[in-house]
Amino acid sequence: MAVLGGGRKPNPAALTYLSEGSEIEGNLRAPGNTRIDGKIKGSVTVEGDLEIGSNAQIEGDQIKANNIIIHGQVSAQVIALGKLHITKSARVEGDVRAMSLDVEAGAVFVGRSQTGEPRALPQNTKTGSSQ
Repeated sequence: MAVLGGGRKPNPAALTYLSEGSEIEGNLRAPGNTRIDGKIKGSVTVEGDLEIGSNAQIEGDQIKANNIIIHGQVSAQVIALGKLHITKSARVEGDVRAMSLDVEAGAVFVGRSQTGEPRALPQNTKTGSSQ
């Protein structure tokens, strides 16, 4: 598959959509903004913004994108390079890291959170390690 323009820069015009009823077992990598309404068993890496719909279910090692809005169920480490918004219909199980974090009343969040400057955030998120 040829890459147009020869670069690996995110394409903001690209939109990846996984509809409700769709299922993926394996990792998903998308070059632009992405919306997921289906089920994924694997990691998700998006080079744009990511929205996880209210009926979506993601179970994997890691979810990473620029800005992330979660309405559905997530069981993974979540890394937002910008803002992470967890809505009242969401259930998130796993540690989260973001520049800014917004959790609505009614959301379920089980895990640890780290926010702020990326260089101030420890890269090792394993529990029990001391420095």
